Amino acid sequence: MLRRKRKIAEQACGKKKGKILDIGSGTGHFLAEMKRSGWETSGIEINEKARQYSSSVHGLNIIDPGQIQFIPTSSCDCITLWHTLEHFRYPFRYAEEIHRILKPEGTCIIALPNCSSHDAGHYRKFWAAWDVPRHLWHFSPATLGFFADKAGFMVKAFKSLPLDVFYISIISEKYRGTIPYFIWGLVRGFWFYLRSLMDRKGSSSLIYFIQKKS
Repeated sequence: MLRRKRKIAEQACGKKKGKILDIGSGTGHFLAEMKRSGWETSGIEINEKARQYSSSVHGLNIIDPGQIQFIPTSSCDCITLWHTLEHFRYPFRYAEEIHRILKPEGTCIIALPNCSSHDAGHYRKFWAAWDVPRHLWHFSPATLGFFADKAGFMVKAFKSLPLDVFYISIISEKYRGTIPYFIWGLVRGFWFYLRSLMDRKGSSSLIYFIQKKS
C-alpha cells in the first residue's frame, strides 16, 4: 500500500524526487517510504505521540498543525492529505496554506470518502464513512470541485481507492446488525466495486489531484 501511494504521488507530480509535505502524517510510514525513495520529506500531525514516533523511528521532521505558517512559500512539489481534510474544523484555512506552500506547478493529492458513492446510497445512516463526530465534513466529486475552485485550485483528475469499499461495507453491515456482517460486507462490497468500474464517481473513496489555477 505504501509503495502504491508513492507511485501515485510520483506519477501525479511527474517526478521521482522532490519535496513533499504530508498533512495528517500519522506515525510517518508513508513519508518514510518517500524518504527511502529520495524525496525530501516533512509532515504535519496533531498527535504528539505519533510525531515522536515518526521522529524517533523514521527520523522524520514532523511539526504541530499550529506551525504550518512557518513552512516557506512555494516550497513543496507535492502535498498529500490521505483521509485528512474531512477532519479539519476550518478546511478553507488549510486550503489557503496549501495554496501558499505549493509550488506553482506542484500537485496536491487529497483522498476522501465519497458521500455520493453507491455504498453510501445503500447504507444511508449506517454508512461507516460518515464517522461522526470524527468526520466534520463530507465530500462528493461535485462538492470537492466547488471547494477546490473557491480555494484557488482546479481538479485535474481523480481516481478510485478500490479496496476501501470492502472495509466500509463490512463496518456498515456491522452497524446494521447483520449476521454474519463480515461475509455480507464482502459480498456487497464486491457488488459496489463492480458498479464503480462503470461509474468512478460512485466509488466509495476517491483520490483527487488538484493544482493551482493558472
